Amino acid sequence: MGYGTWLTWTLTDRLAHFYEGLRWPGWQQETVNLTAAEGITVYPFLWSQEAQDNLATTTRAPAPMTELHTMNQDLCQQMGLPAPGFLGAV
Repeated sequence: MGYGTWLTWTLTDRLAHFYEGLRWPGWQQETVNLTAAEGITVYPFLWSQEAQDNLATTTRAPAPMTELHTMNQDLCQQMGLPAPGFLGAV
């Protein structure tokens, strides 16, 4: 999808629907003070069965996006998956 389509998608209820199964109770309060250069670490990872069984019991903490991106690159390499790509400097 092009940038305009993506941007429109992010500003609609479709974004909430996309992330519906990846949000835990209270996620808004936990993320409200994050800057654009921060994200959330989640363990067990969101794609794991343990996290899917009960997102509320996962361990979460703020982390720099550069750290999260590096971790995802490492995991992709270890699992034989394509790199997540370049996200630019944050």
